[in-house]
Amino acid sequence: MFRTLVIVAVLASGTWALRQRPMSRLLAMQSYEDIYVLPPVPWLSLASLGHRSALADLVWLKSLVYVGDEFREHGSLRNVFRYAESMVSLDPHFRRAYEWIGVAGLYKPDEVTDEDIEETIFFLRRGVRQFPDDGELLWDLGATLAYELAPRLREELERREEVEREATDLMIEAARRGAGPPWLTIANVTQLKESGEMERAIQHLEEMYPQVKNPAVREEIGLQLEQLRGRAEAEAFLHVNQDFDRRWQENYPWIPQGLFLLVEDSPTPAE
Repeated sequence: MFRTLVIVAVLASGTWALRQRPMSRLLAMQSYEDIYVLPPVPWLSLASLGHRSALADLVWLKSLVYVGDEFREHGSLRNVFRYAESMVSLDPHFRRAYEWIGVAGLYKPDEVTDEDIEETIFFLRRGVRQFPDDGELLWDLGATLAYELAPRLREELERREEVEREATDLMIEAARRGAGPPWLTIANVTQLKESGEMERAIQHLEEMYPQVKNPAVREEIGLQLEQLRGRAEAEAFLHVNQDFDRRWQENYPWIPQGLFLLVEDSPTPAE
């Protein structure tokens, strides 16, 4: 019995040694793209057994691991858009997936191609269609058009102008919703002035002044208004808004300014 066990142990260790070498070679030859390949979306839909959002969450977790491994191995992230397609096809309301691909599609270990930018824009457009009032997605799409795609269209002047107009419209909407960086309003106005849209630039400055809280940006808006409208008109506009801010702070600073405007204009009930 003991001899049998010894023979079995020796054969097992020999078999493991024989298998280990080819297995190591196989793993060494495979890249992470080869390992992290998803089945087609229709198969994923069937595999979800109706729990599409739950499966989208699992794909999301797997995609995070995939991107991390690709950066560690200096991979090309060539399957990142397949992950994105799987997630948003399983769950079109998976907002985080659109935001994620806006970053993962552009920031890679190797060079970003024109196709990468176009694919990223494609997914961000889908996100904006699903969430048209989401300021952050509007900013992501507008910034990608303005700062990633437009500079690559040096030889396509007509398309470049079209892309820049669309980007400005998107970033104006983003600013209205309080999204984007603090300097976004000034960047929007600069683009509008370069396009010759002076009245629209003034309108955007006046619209954003009450919403902006950053003192430096507010000061710059005042300077821009003075340049575009003249000193007297700009000072009158700023005085009205500053007086409104003072009344809001003195009376109802805990409610939104828009609501305070309604409360302040409401007639006082008779006692």
